[in-house]
Amino acid sequence: MDELNERLARLEPLKSKPLGEFLQDAYLRDIIERNLEVAAQACIDICHRLIALGNARKPVDYYEAFLIVGEMGILPVDFAQRLASIAGFRNILVHEYLRVDWDLVYQNLQRLDDLGRFREYVLRWLKQQLSEDSP
Repeated sequence: MDELNERLARLEPLKSKPLGEFLQDAYLRDIIERNLEVAAQACIDICHRLIALGNARKPVDYYEAFLIVGEMGILPVDFAQRLASIAGFRNILVHEYLRVDWDLVYQNLQRLDDLGRFREYVLRWLKQQLSEDSP
């Protein structure tokens, strides 16, 4: 969760950059791309940890990990379905780095609030679990 928080803090001031500036500045694109990749991976890792803690079924891929976390009630199901696309986006950044679609990167930067919502849902669920375990 700390890594997700760090990446969101780095990305938040950059999401207001205009598309034109983003497309013209290779350094800015690199910073945003890398931080989005790590933020997406952090979300995936959190999903896998939650699945393990809940003894839920093992996902076949990263996309399904979000769906399972939705099934577990940690995320609203419709939100989990929408957020699951971040797994495919992460795969594109990692595996197709020679053909990055910069418009897609910028679109995902504009969806940064979804990653913040993911964090809030997980934190709320964790607090609930802790309060249920307390006498």
